[in-house]
Amino acid sequence: MHRPTLRWLSAAAISGVAATALVAPASPAVAAPAAFCSDGSQPMITQAEVVDTFDENTPVTGLTVVKGTQPVQFTGRYTGHLENALGQGVDMLLFELSGAGIDTGSPRAGIWSGMSGSPVYAEDGRLIGAVAYGLNADNIPIAGVTPADYMKRAGVDRLGPAEVSITRRALSGVSAATEADLAGGTLPLLKTRKVVAGGAKANRLANRTLARVPGASAAARSARAGGFAAVATPTVIDDPLVPGGNIAVGYSTGDLFSGGVGTVTAICGSTVWAFGHPMDFAGETSLSIHNASAALIVPDATGQVGSYKQVSRIGQQIGTITHDGYAAIRGELGLIKGFGVTTHVYNAATQRIRTYSGSVVNPDMAPFAAGYAPAYAAIDTLDNFGIGTVRHVWRIGYRTRDGRTGILTNEQVYADRGELADQLAGDIGGDIASLTGTDLADATITSVTSHLTLRSAKAVDYRFSGAQKWSGKAWVKLGGSSVKAGRGVLVRPVYREYVNGKPQGTRTGPSKKFTIGRNAVGRGKVTFAPKGEESKSECVEDEDGEIFCPEFGGDDEGPRTFAALLEQLDALIPSDRALVTAGWNWKVGKAKGASQRRAGFVAPGKLSGSYTATFRVRR
Repeated sequence: MHRPTLRWLSAAAISGVAATALVAPASPAVAAPAAFCSDGSQPMITQAEVVDTFDENTPVTGLTVVKGTQPVQFTGRYTGHLENALGQGVDMLLFELSGAGIDTGSPRAGIWSGMSGSPVYAEDGRLIGAVAYGLNADNIPIAGVTPADYMKRAGVDRLGPAEVSITRRALSGVSAATEADLAGGTLPLLKTRKVVAGGAKANRLANRTLARVPGASAAARSARAGGFAAVATPTVIDDPLVPGGNIAVGYSTGDLFSGGVGTVTAICGSTVWAFGHPMDFAGETSLSIHNASAALIVPDATGQVGSYKQVSRIGQQIGTITHDGYAAIRGELGLIKGFGVTTHVYNAATQRIRTYSGSVVNPDMAPFAAGYAPAYAAIDTLDNFGIGTVRHVWRIGYRTRDGRTGILTNEQVYADRGELADQLAGDIGGDIASLTGTDLADATITSVTSHLTLRSAKAVDYRFSGAQKWSGKAWVKLGGSSVKAGRGVLVRPVYREYVNGKPQGTRTGPSKKFTIGRNAVGRGKVTFAPKGEESKSECVEDEDGEIFCPEFGGDDEGPRTFAALLEQLDALIPSDRALVTAGWNWKVGKAKGASQRRAGFVAPGKLSGSYTATFRVRR
């Protein structure tokens, strides 16, 4: 049974002649064939025409890549459609396909991930749509195809004048029971295979970095859900993008490439459509466009995860995806966007030994990409999974909507036996997330530069274990000794050095001088501790009436201005910074009190613990 179909007819004007002239009947106008490209270079067949005129077994052809960069042809036949499966008025077209590894080999691959976007054509060359859905992971050769006329609307204003709804006949070639079953949770799209440069070690690191770095965008959620697989760093691929060819799209590119791989559906001039489904369903977006080369199609014999295309190479950025819709991603060749991310790596002698560079194309993924860059540089250079000692200095350039620019600079020292890279990513990623996520200003990142000094391929850290004073002839133990009131005392810390968690002996630190108050009495103490662990003691008053108070952070409501946010971010205290605090009691007549003096210094590496030595005050 057919539903009525709306058809638009053009009426020809009839010119009047003399009353005695005969009037010839007007010939009905022939509707121009539908076109995907406005210049007519790629004609298309609409969803309505497929549903209304295709019989079961209507033959079709298609293009996709199974190896290298050149598309090969597959064939198929129409089997039916699923009504409204892709939204109101948008059907999923079903085709049984053959060739391109789909139904050959042992095991056969079925409809594989990476095939997303492969164009399907009618026998006369008109574009029907793009392969975008598989029915399950059991390698069956039936594909769900997104209609071309729906893909064409990707990136078009949906809030403009209303359009006439598409109408179509009832399901053909698929029973109602089958349709009800397939329209449930068993119609997964061919998930975009998320990839990251750097091999298996980068794959694991990227997934961990995503989990640690803040980000609530569609891109961040999608990347976390999908995880990353390994791919090579972008290189030169001279072959142009073509319909049916590979396409890689990136959140970031260069040495820190991360993104997904699929297939080009159509190219009209400089505009590219691909995938036949969303990358992240983010709407307006920014993703780099690259050509890619395939190594092979990997069949899944388990029926658990599905077959997929293994990519061997990704080319340099040649354009930018600007819209990420439900039916397709759409972008422009020649449009290059992104900000630079550079990581310079130095050895313990501060000699530059490597530089990693790339760009972040998707601003929502800036915290991940900029954090991942130094993290990957560390494990790649150290050649381990996260063991070592590193000093990291990073500079984040930013610009606010009102034109203000600036650079946030921070540094930290890390020593870890397994999560060194994760820690490197966390701090810089957190800074960028704070800058881009605040509502105190509309800030965008303009550049990120890291200076990574790899001090050791082992985790070397220091713990306070003692205190010494200068006796005038030698360094002696401070604890239990005596110091004369009104005199100066020279003190220094003793550290216990640990390498990969094992004690390796002791080292001494820099000396600091304190003058004990002339009215000091009783006992005094000297405490060495990391500056970041500075105690928040109450204010104290010395014998001269001067008040000393510790510095506290802001209130619980957080910063109230962008300047205050910058100040807060800039207050990160490196883990090799320490404080020595000397304190004593004093008495003047009947008045009593306590005095405290502080001095800062830099330790040889990451610090932990604290040490307090008590001494007697002589009068």
